[in-house]
Amino acid sequence: MTHTLLPFFAVVRASGKDCRDFLHRQLSNDINNLPDQHACYATYNTAKGRVIANLLAYRNGGEILLVMAADVAENVLKRLKMFVLRSDVQFELLADWGVAGSLPDDAPPVFADTPALVLPAPQGRIALPHGGTLTVAPLAELPPHDAAAEAVWNRHEILCGYPWIAAATAESSVAQMLNQHLIGGVHFRKGCYPGQEIIARAQYRGQVKRGLAVLESAAPLAAGDRLNDAAGAEAGIVINAQDTLALAVVKHAAQDVFNVSGSPLAVKRRFFPTEESE
Repeated sequence: MTHTLLPFFAVVRASGKDCRDFLHRQLSNDINNLPDQHACYATYNTAKGRVIANLLAYRNGGEILLVMAADVAENVLKRLKMFVLRSDVQFELLADWGVAGSLPDDAPPVFADTPALVLPAPQGRIALPHGGTLTVAPLAELPPHDAAAEAVWNRHEILCGYPWIAAATAESSVAQMLNQHLIGGVHFRKGCYPGQEIIARAQYRGQVKRGLAVLESAAPLAAGDRLNDAAGAEAGIVINAQDTLALAVVKHAAQDVFNVSGSPLAVKRRFFPTEESE
């Protein structure tokens, strides 16, 4: 079993008697009905349905803890506070809290087949569908950072198709391009939230023409790297990377994918149907 602090993440606390109702109206999952000591995936979107951040929302009594990429947390807080108005809700970036990942040794990739809309999270230990556990707690209660263990964690999430939006990729994709409809990040019967009409239309009219793929390169990749097709036209963007392995949003029609230097990338798995598989 590997254990490590994951510096990629930050923790935001939402409190106040209206915090669940407020977040329910802002996020893509059903926060009002989230049971205590449970968590859920969700997205925070622009009005045009572009994902500003995807996150885990963990209910801890009367408050909600939001886990998201550290480099988008300040922007998310700023945007959320714009809509508080008369609601009794307060937000705080918890500098003395963090997130740790635990993963069984040699854990195989686990692919989402049924959306997990609610995840058990006793005492902040969130059991993820891909077999790992995220623990949300004060930094003093978490294990130290282990770079090798973090790399193992990142590779597992990439191989399983669980992306994380960071500053370099914010507003690059809609929820379905990021597997959120597969892993349980979108509740399609919960009611309105920013971007809801766009996301629902994409789901029910089949208008999404891009999706996630696992890619491997001869050279290291980074989040935000642009990708091209065989003709040199734009074909996608790297969402997460660990050395030469990446999780990227790519055009469904792109049979072959290249980096901007023209070097080919091996497509290890597509999380969407291709013409050959239909």
